[in-house]
Amino acid sequence: MKGQDILVLLKLAVLDEATWSYSQLSSELNLSVSEVHAAIKRSLASGLYNPLTKRPNRVALEEFLRHGLRYVFPAQPGPIKQGLPTSYAAEPLKNRILYSENEAPVMPLLRGPARGPEIEPLYRSAPIAASKDPRLHRLLALVDALRSGRARERKLAGDMIAQELQEGIV
Repeated sequence: MKGQDILVLLKLAVLDEATWSYSQLSSELNLSVSEVHAAIKRSLASGLYNPLTKRPNRVALEEFLRHGLRYVFPAQPGPIKQGLPTSYAAEPLKNRILYSENEAPVMPLLRGPARGPEIEPLYRSAPIAASKDPRLHRLLALVDALRSGRARERKLAGDMIAQELQEGIV
């Protein structure tokens, strides 16, 4: 698995359209078509993608995100950067966790709306893709809470991501 695999799977989870194309995902995620294709292929091999529905296997994806992601893609707050709020500083956790504004984590984005400790994104294009799609941003923020949060944040994020993936809220 690679970080862009998770990015592609999360984008597929939020797509409204019944069909999608590799070029569409490539454009929306700022990935090459070959990167999208390789991500789908790896996700299929790991059981996280269902080729019949052309969507993520939501049960397997939720299980991997909740229990494995922080070990495969750990994240720690880094230096202060300009960026897009993430983890507990973004919806849906923003109003459930108390924090100081100067410690609100961000995904680095050149002209992002906030400053805070950097959480390295799953893939370099994730902040740009998240800035264009609020539902993807929401899932990426939950994923960052799973990757970098304390126990309470991880529990809340895990419960919320499970609910959103299973109930199709996203």
